[in-house]
Amino acid sequence: MKANDFQKYLRRNPAVPVFPPLPEGVSRCVVIPACDELETLPETLASLVKAGNRNPVLIVINYPAGAPAAAEESAVELQRRLEAGMFPGAEQLHWIYAPDLSDGVGEARKLGMDCFAAVHTAESAESAWIFSLDADSPVTAEYFEGCERCFAEHAECGVLIVPVRHRRGATPELEIAIRRYERYLRRHVEKLRYAGSPYAFQTIGSGFAVRLESYLRSGGMRKRRGGEDFYFLQAAAKVTQVQTAPGAWVNPSARVSERVPFGTGPALAKLLRGEALPEISDHAFELLRRLLEEMPAGEPPAEALPFLEREKFYSTWERIRKNTPPGKEQAAFHCWFDGLKTLRFLHFIDSGTSGCAEAESMKE
Repeated sequence: MKANDFQKYLRRNPAVPVFPPLPEGVSRCVVIPACDELETLPETLASLVKAGNRNPVLIVINYPAGAPAAAEESAVELQRRLEAGMFPGAEQLHWIYAPDLSDGVGEARKLGMDCFAAVHTAESAESAWIFSLDADSPVTAEYFEGCERCFAEHAECGVLIVPVRHRRGATPELEIAIRRYERYLRRHVEKLRYAGSPYAFQTIGSGFAVRLESYLRSGGMRKRRGGEDFYFLQAAAKVTQVQTAPGAWVNPSARVSERVPFGTGPALAKLLRGEALPEISDHAFELLRRLLEEMPAGEPPAEALPFLEREKFYSTWERIRKNTPPGKEQAAFHCWFDGLKTLRFLHFIDSGTSGCAEAESMKE
């Protein structure tokens, strides 16, 4: 990575104090946002110990501005227990106390990752990795072994997707709902893969690792109340290879939550109310496959033209093409027709609009 680009990122994203300070140039770090999660964090930290962790674990203690007093009390207690060394793997634990955040878990995750970047150089960033977890997401015993094996086998990979399987639901109804949701997510990724999309991977904040260089080149974690993982991984896929780590697993809680506008928590709430999740038709995925096979050199399917015109593809593409080196046109097209445009396209084909409320709200 160019030293000027590295320093520019650090100037725009200054680090905050970490206690105790992170070691200079450490090659691995686990980043965990924690918001009112005193009950779930110990199990997650214990799982890291069982997985043989020897890396720093950076916990970002946070709660939103205007949160109930209980959230602040939980944050203060979490910091007290960290200072007292009361958690598993205490010798690896570092923390940031970050109250009154305004941009949700994305901002908290970004704080931790940016602080890891600050103890590096442009050169060391090329071999350093960040493991992204949540406070309620224990890992399996093979987590680090599986990730490291994938790092070694895919030298050009900059993002590692770690498969997710949620823990058992607290009630029979919740257990049924979480398995339905997991199948729903798997079907979506499998159909994207069938269509040939380079964005055919899960986008869950507790289920990935990223090379520090790729993290910086993609602009860092997004500050959002929801979808921050989707946007970050979409951006990272434009600058590096994405691989899935077989054998490494994360096991998040199956919990209903309205903390974010979309994702696991709201989806479970919808399923428990007896509502269906918005399935995309096989026809839409088939049309996506045909579009990706033909573009950018060929003629798109006639049914795709209204969407491309609505997105001003032809005027935009002419400008992109002029600035694209020969042989790089397809990569440039996929940068334009990214994960968000893919989702909007699929909903457009099914409904005649750019989609459901989730697709409409996910605009960066």
